[in-house]
Amino acid sequence: MSDGDVTSGRRQTRAEQRAATRAVIVDATVHCLIEDGYGALTTRRVAERASVAQSTVMHHFPTREALLLESVTHVAMRLADRALTRIDPGLLRIPDLREALLDEAWAEFTSEEALAAAQLWSAVWREPDLAETLRALEDRIGAILVAAVALALPQVAGHERLVPVVHAAVALIRGLVLAVPIWGPLEIDARWDEIKPLLLSAFEHALDRD
Repeated sequence: MSDGDVTSGRRQTRAEQRAATRAVIVDATVHCLIEDGYGALTTRRVAERASVAQSTVMHHFPTREALLLESVTHVAMRLADRALTRIDPGLLRIPDLREALLDEAWAEFTSEEALAAAQLWSAVWREPDLAETLRALEDRIGAILVAAVALALPQVAGHERLVPVVHAAVALIRGLVLAVPIWGPLEIDARWDEIKPLLLSAFEHALDRD
């Protein structure tokens, strides 16, 4: 990426060039995770995909872990933003429409990007250094989800069971997602269809009846 690159008809500043290069590297990392898998991901492969020198990748991300964590955080935040844009939390107020809301959330959790990012949750068993950042990422995502539910259902904001219900739903969905490589997407989609009514019932029991 040369100094001659322009944004909106003007030369990019150094900061803009740096941010643009990091974005290209992160995007390349996500595509490598999707196409090659976590085990095959290398900084050399990312550099080739991003059309930059390997030294450029290492300059922006001194370790492979730093590169992976920023990439997965980027994916998670992008998916969360997309979900909140596409999904109307107000549907939570209408019991008959909650299933459609859950299906939209499921579609985001099982997208190519999300499945690629989910590989790090398995990798953390072998690379415990990933745990701290993944905990921070989970806290951010959990806070977004709790805030969305509380906004849609003001009557349950501050409810003592709101956070546990959200955590339970996320844990259930994550467990299914991690089983996709074992059973395949069709089987896991079928299991989701079987489990979904139980999740809706649990939501109603935990929050609505109060």
